[in-house]
Amino acid sequence: MAAIIPDTVQGALILSVIDFVGSFVIISGIGFVLAGFPLISRIARRFEKPAAAAAPSAAPAQAPEEDEQLVAVIAAAAHVALGQPVRIVRIEPAYGGEVWSTEGRLAHHASHVPGRGRS
Repeated sequence: MAAIIPDTVQGALILSVIDFVGSFVIISGIGFVLAGFPLISRIARRFEKPAAAAAPSAAPAQAPEEDEQLVAVIAAAAHVALGQPVRIVRIEPAYGGEVWSTEGRLAHHASHVPGRGRS
């Protein structure tokens, strides 16, 4: 039986070209599938029902003196951790914002050592 691709250097070159083209086609197909995911997500959002309004929280609001105590405790913990006095500018819930922006913020904060550089 005759071989389709000869067992020579020319056959090896033909086989490598076939492999290259096949790999390129498969990788391109995977790229098109991955590029389609955001489109599918946008289409799916159009058919979603709007979420019901969130029910008000049952937890009571903190009294102002509790807020002052919380700020004092956080400032003391930061002072102990950093070894220098700190000023609390703002305290807000940790659950706000988008996931990607939160990850970016965490990466930015982790990219430098607090308390170093400014004197």
